[in-house]
Amino acid sequence: MRCPRLLINDTDLAAGQSIPASQDRLHYATNVLRLKNHAACRVFDGQGNEFHARLDITGRRTGTFHLGERAAAATTPARPIELLQGIARGDHMDLAVQKAVELGVSIIRPVLCERSRSAAAHRGLDKRHAHWAGIIQAAAEQCGRNELPLLAPPATLDDTLGASSPGLDLVADEQGPPLSGALDAFGKGGTSGRVRILIGPEGGLTDEERLQTRKAGFQSVSMGPRTLRTETAAISLLTLVQWKLGDLDGGAALT
Repeated sequence: MRCPRLLINDTDLAAGQSIPASQDRLHYATNVLRLKNHAACRVFDGQGNEFHARLDITGRRTGTFHLGERAAAATTPARPIELLQGIARGDHMDLAVQKAVELGVSIIRPVLCERSRSAAAHRGLDKRHAHWAGIIQAAAEQCGRNELPLLAPPATLDDTLGASSPGLDLVADEQGPPLSGALDAFGKGGTSGRVRILIGPEGGLTDEERLQTRKAGFQSVSMGPRTLRTETAAISLLTLVQWKLGDLDGGAALT
């Protein structure tokens, strides 16, 4: 049976520590994970440190995590990958963020594109950002990551593209050439550096935005003859890049 995992990201973790459980973490441990007194679990800090632990429940609202030895090596991705995700409607965006965590993305950047510039897209962005942060935490607890990807604040496409730097910049575009060509060329070139993946919102990027990405050095790539939803495109492109250049094949990344 898999050992329950909890994120404790407000303190530096070390073997042998005894850490009072916050109300949030104690509630999650006892009401969601159904942990009982003296139950075994694992705790991690979102920075790559993970330890075996025991939960002692000392009252209705009090408890302590007693940390033992290190439980796992850091799960830092083999290659830094950034997801630039056009802000989409609720469930679509949530799924893209969740799966990006599972697939080893290092940075998630929500992007306000022309087709996400509706009243709904702008309404309550602070709350949506906090909501996405919660999704990241839950996904990390579930999938075994012990370091958390950075969640950048929502920004316009102009602000997100920024200056080019060494690496590979891809934008999903059903009219673009096959993805395999860009990945083969990048791998054969022995190029190291980060990978940035831009996914448009529902309806995709506008023609003007496509031109803007090309001027910023992004390569348009397609993933077959079918039109993918925004969240499907994010999952598919991340998976293919991680398999070819990252750590999904169980081996070392290409450098």
